[in-house]
Order: sequence, then C-alpha cells, then structure tokens
Amino acid sequence: MDISAAMIIKRGEEKELERCLKSLKGIVSQIVAVTSPKNEKEDETDRLLSDFGADVFYLEWPGDYSVARNESLKHVTGDYVLVIDTDEYIKRFDFSPNPDVHVYRLLRENEYTDSDMALSNRERLNRIFKNGLFHYEGRVHEQLVPNDGKECITELTDVILGHTGYTDPSSMLEKSRSYREMLFSMLEDSPYDPYVLFQIGRTYYVEKDYENAVIYFEKALNLDPDPDLEYVESLLETYGYALLNHGEAKKAMSLLGVYDEFSRFADFLFLCGLIYMNNALFDEAIAEFEKAAETDRFSVEGVNSYLAFYNCGVIKEVLGDRSAAISYYKKCGDYPPSKDAIKRLG
Repeated sequence: MDISAAMIIKRGEEKELERCLKSLKGIVSQIVAVTSPKNEKEDETDRLLSDFGADVFYLEWPGDYSVARNESLKHVTGDYVLVIDTDEYIKRFDFSPNPDVHVYRLLRENEYTDSDMALSNRERLNRIFKNGLFHYEGRVHEQLVPNDGKECITELTDVILGHTGYTDPSSMLEKSRSYREMLFSMLEDSPYDPYVLFQIGRTYYVEKDYENAVIYFEKALNLDPDPDLEYVESLLETYGYALLNHGEAKKAMSLLGVYDEFSRFADFLFLCGLIYMNNALFDEAIAEFEKAAETDRFSVEGVNSYLAFYNCGVIKEVLGDRSAAISYYKKCGDYPPSKDAIKRLG
C-alpha cells in the first residue's frame, strides 16, 4: 500500500513546511506539492521540497482552493491520498485500510489562543481517501466530493494531525475576512447552500460579530442540513455560543431537546449546560455539565472535565453552597480559576 501526500503550499512559511515534511518521512511514498512560481522574493520553499524529494508543480494562485487541490490530485500515484497543509503535521499515524472504505476521517488537534490563553480543540476531517475517486469543490473551505456522485463509505481512523494555523489572532482575522469575500462569491452561485452560509457565519463569529454570525447560522439551519454531515454539529454549537455572546440566552433554549443525536458529544452537552446556566435553570445546568464530564467524545479540551466541573462549582458558590462548590472546584485539578476559587472560599 502506497500513500501520496497532496499539498498546496503558500511561500514564506518555511518553518511550518519543514516540520510538516519531516513528519511525513517514512509514512508516505510520494509528496506532491503545488505552489506558486518562483519570484524575486527569496525563500527556502523550493530547497526544502527538493531536500524531501517532493514532486513540485507550479500554479499561479487561482483564487480558488479547489482548483489548487485538484491540481495536486492530478499528480498523485499512491493507492491512497493524504491531504495535509503546511501548518499541519503528523502526530500519530496508525492507518490500516479497509478495502470496502472509500474515505477516512482523521483527528486534527487545533492549537489556538483566546484572551492570551493557549487552548486546543479537536475535529474530524475527511483527509485520507482512495486515489482516483474524488475531487474538491468550493472556492474556500473546499469539500471532498465523489467523482461518480454516489454515496461513499467513510470510517474513522487512528491518524492525528497537529495544527498551529490558529495560534496568531491577527492572522486569523486576516484569513477570516479573505475567506468571507470568497464565500460571498460562492453564495451568488449557490444561494441555498447551508454549508456556505455556515462558513460565512463562522467568519463573523471569529471576528466576534455575533449579530451577523447569528443571522447566517439561522439561514443555514432554516435549510434543514443533514445532521449526518460533518459540519452540522459545529454549526449548532457555534450558533449556540453566538446567541449566548449576543445576549440571547432565552432564544438559545430552542436548541435544547431538539438535537438529541448530538448528546453523545461532550461539547454539545456542555453548551446545553451553559444555556441552562444563562437562563438561571441551575439544577438542569449541573445535570448537563455532569453528563458532559462522563462523556469521552469531545472537541474542545476541558468540556468533559475541568471546565464542566468549574461551572458546577460556580453555580453552587452563587447559590451559597460553599461545601459543594469546593468539592466541584477540587475536581478541576490544576485549572487556575478553580484553585483561586478554593483559596477564596478558604
């Protein structure tokens, strides 16, 4: 079994590129790199790609991520394709293909910052697939699409990518605005595509423009997207947080008890706890946080452990139950706010 890595590369990111290429060593038999033609600006991109034996193909940036992705797919020769970006790297690669499966969803661990705190979350992405069966569609936030239009068989796999593309807040804002221009262009062609509407809402959410985020998330949800699609859980959760951040906690109650298929995820249970908490339904909030703490499927670090217990502690402290509050805070381990709360309560 041979695996080809397919990459589209922006020049000037040599540090991340070298880390990515090193992580592929011994895993893939071919690296296909699509990048812009050489220019007067000196960088180490071409040297690095040459050092790691990559097959390099030059393409003027087409303003369309799918065009660049599909260009890379033209040149892969392996039985399977691994799509990986410059700011990603292999953390674990335990891959045993099943001949009946077409696509594999790996786990990506995103590192990011919020209020100067280093945080992480996790998401499942369709990034490994049989060669020759797929292409990409969408100018930005491109999606993998079967060539024959038929439903494909997807399976989770024990492959983990690290991702550091969200660690610079200013860079995130710049990307968000750039993506939104492309997404609005896509919306002109597909005005009833819930995925495009979701992604537009997410760009506003990144910029903390919660009013517009809510508008576009609701437009997406009004089109009844299939709950089995990989982005729908994120759509619901981000919509819930946008409502809470926009001061519409009562409206957020509409998410409760409607999407039971997502109750197996700690992230959704944690959001439900926050919605109850913001509506002063404290017993219900604690019940949701405790269910989140018992769930091992999560994306955002802490929602199934210290963050859930901390919120329970806050509720008990507000209600004047000092003993119960301390008990919950102690379950948070080394989480700094909980340690401060224990000191405060003596």
